[in-house]
Parts: sequence; structure tokens; C-alpha cells
Amino acid sequence: MSVFRTVVRTLQENGQDMMAPGVILWRDHNVDIRNRSRLIVESNQKAVVRVQGQVTAVYDAGAYDLNTPNNPVSNFFSRLGYGGNVPWLAEVIFASLARFEARSVGVSQSSELIPLQYQVAYYFQVQDPVKLIQSVQLNGVFYTVNELSLYITPIIDQAVSQVLNNVSIREVYASLHKISEAVTAALKLNLGEIGVNLLMSRVIRIEPEDETLRRVIQLNGLGLDINTAVRARLSELMALRSDPAATNMLLGVPYYPMNIIMGGGTLGQLLPQTQLIPPSPTQQAQQTQLKQQQQQPQ
Repeated sequence: MSVFRTVVRTLQENGQDMMAPGVILWRDHNVDIRNRSRLIVESNQKAVVRVQGQVTAVYDAGAYDLNTPNNPVSNFFSRLGYGGNVPWLAEVIFASLARFEARSVGVSQSSELIPLQYQVAYYFQVQDPVKLIQSVQLNGVFYTVNELSLYITPIIDQAVSQVLNNVSIREVYASLHKISEAVTAALKLNLGEIGVNLLMSRVIRIEPEDETLRRVIQLNGLGLDINTAVRARLSELMALRSDPAATNMLLGVPYYPMNIIMGGGTLGQLLPQTQLIPPSPTQQAQQTQLKQQQQQPQ
């Protein structure tokens, strides 16, 4: 522990800024933070000072001298009475006022129980850092956008499901405005309770989880009737496997392989039988004589 006053700020001596992109809160938990330490708050930050777990001050952008009970003389005597520990350890928590973007994905169901996957993007800004600090649990020294997203995702899932569970697959895209309104209302309420201001939210996509069903809906939207759209998707899958019947599937006509006939038949069974002209008596006599010559021993 140093006997000199320290400078408390997010920008370190090596040029690294602890408030990296995606970091909402950063806690400087340092035993060298004592009375008259210099606090520097950047233009897009706020700083919250806590002593013994209690918030004592909130600072806007600027430079300040901290007023804490922690000083070299008191530290020396307090360590004697508390087994070497300092009872009034101070910490500074920096909150970023930048605008953040977070995304949440999930799976819901339509009224026909068809799985639908969705993605929601929302933009927010910290409005009350004290309320945020008191509402969340810091994992180490950082609190990031990903951790806030984990907290918000179940709330978004509930808002989306309240609408999707009551509409059919054909009415999903016509109900996008209802889904957006439900998500915005839920986000504004729950983020406001933890000191975060919702700037905007939007539903990026909603689509069936099954790829084949997505493709059939796309083809149907292009003007194909539902039966033709299903055949077109099956034809596409068969073509990917080099199946020669892919074209027949698309056209909706049977496919008869030339070398494989069900029931063990042959190609001759598919061809029409030709009526042959019987041979004349002279030809029959010649054929009989030829057979006798072939049967005589050599």
C-alpha cells in the first residue's frame, strides 16, 4: 500500500481504457484509494464512490479530490484493531453514458405450435448509475452488455410469446407491429426500474425454425400455390443429392427408371408387343433342315 495519494481514472498509465466497448460498469477496488485521492471522470462517464458498502457521492465529468476516512494514520491504527484489515475500504464504480446496443434471440410458437425463432435489437443508455449499481450483481470488476442481455432476454421472450402464441403462421408478419409494441413496453418498464433508459427497440426477424418450412413460405410468397411450393422444395432437396427424379418432382409427374421396374420386370415388358408374320412353307422346310444338320454328330 502506497503512502502517496493516487489518481483514480479509467484510463491507465499504459494507455488502456478500462471502459472498453461493451463495458457498462467498471469497479476500481483499490486499497490505495484514500482521502484526497484525485478522481478524474471522463466526459461520457459518471463515477459512484462507495465506502463500507454505502454510496457516499456521485460525480459527473471532471476532476475531484475524494473525501474518505481512509488515510495513512487511520490505516495504521485500524489494522491493529482489525487483524491487519482496513474496515473502511473505498471503491469507485465508473458508469459509461455511451449508447449501447444489445440483441436477444429466442424461440417461441405460433397458435399451431410451429416453432418460430426471433431476434430483437434494442438500444439503451444508463440514466441513473446508482440505481443500476444497486440492482445488478457485478461479476468481478466489470458489468457488460452481455450480462444485461442475459437479464433482459427472458423478459423479451415473455413479451414475444404473449403475441405469437395467439396468432397463426399466416398472420405472424401482419402482427409484427403488435410484437414490437409489446417488446418496447416490456423493455421500457423493466430497464427503467434499474436506471437504464430505452432509446429504441425493433424486431429484426421472425421466421420458422425449420428450414424447409421457411423455404415453402418463401416460395408461396413468390406466387406459387402451396402444393407447388412443397414440390419445389422437395425437388430442391432431391437435386442436392443428385437424384434424377428431382425434375419429375417439380413437374408433378411420375418417374419410371428405364432399368428398374417394380415387381422384377424388364424393359421388354414395358414395350408394346409386335405381331410377327408366320414363315412360308419353304422357309419352314429350310429351318427344319438346318436344325437337323446342326444336331448330326461331327
